[in-house]
Parts: sequence; structure tokens; C-alpha cells
Amino acid sequence: MMGEEIEKKAARRTKMALFWSSMLHEPLSTLYPFVAFILYKDLHATPFQIALLTMLKPLVTLLSFYWSAGSSGRLRANVLGAGLLMRLPFLFVPWFDSVWFVIAASVNYMLFYRAGVPAWMEILKKNLKEGKRGRLFSLSSAVGYGEGVLLSLAMGGMLDQDPGLWKLLFVGAALLGLVGSFVQASVPVQEGEREKRPSLKELIVRPWRDSIELMRTRKDFAGFQWGFMVCGFAVMLIQPALPLFAVDELGISYTQMAAAISIAKGLGYVASSPLWGRWIDQHPIHRLASGVFLTIALFPVMLAMAQWQIFWLYAAYFLYGVGQGGSHLVWNMSGPHFAGKDESARYTGVNVAMAGLRGAVGPPLGGWMSVVWGALPVLGIGAVLCLWSGLRILKFVPKKSLALNR
Repeated sequence: MMGEEIEKKAARRTKMALFWSSMLHEPLSTLYPFVAFILYKDLHATPFQIALLTMLKPLVTLLSFYWSAGSSGRLRANVLGAGLLMRLPFLFVPWFDSVWFVIAASVNYMLFYRAGVPAWMEILKKNLKEGKRGRLFSLSSAVGYGEGVLLSLAMGGMLDQDPGLWKLLFVGAALLGLVGSFVQASVPVQEGEREKRPSLKELIVRPWRDSIELMRTRKDFAGFQWGFMVCGFAVMLIQPALPLFAVDELGISYTQMAAAISIAKGLGYVASSPLWGRWIDQHPIHRLASGVFLTIALFPVMLAMAQWQIFWLYAAYFLYGVGQGGSHLVWNMSGPHFAGKDESARYTGVNVAMAGLRGAVGPPLGGWMSVVWGALPVLGIGAVLCLWSGLRILKFVPKKSLALNR
């Protein structure tokens, strides 16, 4: 009885931390996409500096792999450390009126944002039952995303009125995020045994060796990863084509683009998240991933149709929000799902490494292809890759599951 009471208390604390941290972290997450605009408009950054920021953000994800590899035995310290380090530089932006400082703070944010994910997912796995975990995570994400839609519109209006406010907004958002990190670290969790400090060589080699071993021995996990790799690479590939297509082909205004991204995509995410959260407990994760990939495949197709009717712009971004809601849930929950009774940080760490690899290659390649071939062919290639990954991953759905659904 005593053990059950402790588990229930830990579950309650974890549930509260999940929602509070989602809401407290959202202001900085909402401000983060404004960085490139702030650099260009307020700090007069060069195109080279903007391009460098775009390339470094996904590239540093590979470094976060090493932080996440050390999660064993110190989950709360890992989450708190990553949460503090990712936000502290933004507290100093009022005193460093420098393009390079803001770039460094932004890249640092992405590094530790990814680094803290495996440990936090392991805490959720330990404290929340599998039947509730996905639904609660999806619902908390929807609450945070809905908050972000309102904040993005409010912050955009404030910055239009007074561009210099971005420094105070970043400081306030970083402080709220720090509170959210302490909330996460306050969750009681049964820590595993700490491993002995490895040598430098072992520290560098072991995470990659473990990841390759997981991919080699777990064919179901490898199939999932390669499906996400292809679809994620397609999404990264089309990112540089989106502004070119919007300006050169559609000729849309800033207001129309803001409505598509902030409102249409946000509504799609918030409306679909409870459904994805319910489906993850009812369907095999490979089938759910297939639904995500096929939904995202329709985004560039609908976007291309906006050449004839602007309605399709908003429909495309609404559908992209739906796909993103499922992708966020499936990507984060995949580690605990495949780990079973094992520690999930190793599995989530593979997610982080693969995201870094595709993020480092996709945007530069997509930018080059957009310049040489034009934006529309790149959107077409992205759609085909997402469609292929959505169909291919169905091969890994357990046969038992297929039989039950006939």
C-alpha cells in the first residue's frame, strides 16, 4: 500500500509538472522563431550571419547527443542542467548588443533544448503509466501550443510598435522558462545507479556504438528511425523553398503568412493533439507514424495548389499543424515505447542524433536545389519522400496487429 501511494503521488506531481513546464517554457519557444528577424532588422546582421545561424541550429543537435548519453542515474540533474544552460544566456541580451552574442545564445538554446529531452522522457516513462502517458503529453503540448499562438500574435504586435522590446521579452521569457525547469526537476523519480566516469575516448565513441547496436539488433526500432529520417529530411529539404515560393509564386503579405503559420497551423496542432494522444494507445506506433508522414506529405501538395486559390495556403498549414501534432507526440514517446522495461534515454538519444544528421544536410541541400531548380520541384520532391516513408513504414507494423484489425 505504501509503495502504491508513493507511485500515485509521483504520478500526480509529474502530471502537474508536465502542464506547468509546458506553459512556462512556451514564451521563450514562441520568441525563438523571431530571432532571425530581430538579427536582420534590429541588429543589422548580414545574410552570411543569418545563413550561419540557420546551419548551426540543427548541426549542434549532434553535440546534444553526448549530453543525453549521460542521463543514467542523474535524470533530474540532467533536466535541470539542460534547462538552466539553454536559457541563462538570454538573461544577458540587454547588456550585449551584439549579433554574435544573440547567434551564440540561439545556437546554445537549440543544443540544450534537445539535450534535455531524453532524461525528461525517461522521467515520464518511470512515473506515468503507458495508457496515460501519451494522452497527457499530447494534451500538455496542445495547451502550450495554443498559448504560443496567442503569444506570437501579441508579441508580433508589440515588436511592431516598439522593436527594441525584444530584449525585455527575452529576459522575461527566459525567467519563466527557468521556473519551468525547476518545476520539472522537483518531480520525484527513482534514479538508476550511476555509472563510473568513462574515459574521453569512451565518452566520444560509446553513444554512437550503442546507437548502431540498437539499430542493428532492434529491426522494429530501426524501421521506425529510417521512416522518420526520410520524412524529417523531406521537411528540412523544403524549408528553404517555403519563403521563395510564398514570395515569388504566391506574392502573399506578411499578414497572410502570419495568419497561415500562427493561426491555421496552430489550430491544426491544438485540434488534432487530443486525437493523436488517444490513437497512440490504440494503434501500433509504426501505423501512427505512417499517418503522420502521409498527413505531412499533403502539405507541399496543398501549398502548390495555393497558386490558384489562396484558401489552399491556410488548408496546407492547418494540415501541417495536424501532422506536427502527431509528429511531436510520436517522436517523443517512441523512446519510452521501444525501451519497454529498459532505460529509454538510449532510444531517445538515437532520435536526437538522427534529427541532427538530417538537419545538418537537409536545409543547405534544399536551398541549393531551390536556387537551381526553383521552389516548386523541391516541394514535389518533399511530398514524394514523405509519401514513400509513410507507406514503407507500414512494413514494420506487427503482423498480429494487422490480423486483429481485419
